[in-house]
Amino acid sequence: MFLFINIHIMQILMQIDNEIELIVAFSKNNVLGNQNKLPWNIPEDLKRFKDLTTNHIVVMGRKTFESLPNGPLKNRINIVFTNQITNKKNSNVVYTNMENFCTTINELNVSDKKIFIIGGSEIYKIFLHSCKKIHITYIDAIFEGDVYFPFELSYFFENYEKEDSNSITLMNPTNIKYHYYIFIKT
Repeated sequence: MFLFINIHIMQILMQIDNEIELIVAFSKNNVLGNQNKLPWNIPEDLKRFKDLTTNHIVVMGRKTFESLPNGPLKNRINIVFTNQITNKKNSNVVYTNMENFCTTINELNVSDKKIFIIGGSEIYKIFLHSCKKIHITYIDAIFEGDVYFPFELSYFFENYEKEDSNSITLMNPTNIKYHYYIFIKT
């Protein structure tokens, strides 16, 4: 069943010209979030996220969208996957579902923009195999959480090519050790 869904999704996504990338931060125990918040405070990573995604398209699930502390991400087109399509109007927010995703992208007429998949867990599962590039911030610590990234870090080392020039280890002022990795689909 999962293989059929992935093949169906890949066929749908072949109808768009945009480059699709995934961006994620997760902990040693695969935590993405806890009670609709990031369980860590790494301002440098938030800046990196902003630098990569500004002036592009960000795709997320409804729960991820609702967890954004300041509403829609500025200077980006926010595409929100939901089963309850609404007529809410906002200049940079579009609500859609998988069946209408390609139509939505094509109607936006934004083939020059990258599409960044930013979560949550189910959205990552749906899109991972369609992403050409994976940006990972791996937080080298264990955190409490209620939302988990569905793939282990080892999966990317085993199935993707790592860009060596972009793998760095950092320590933030609160002594949280983290690594940036970029993986390329081969």
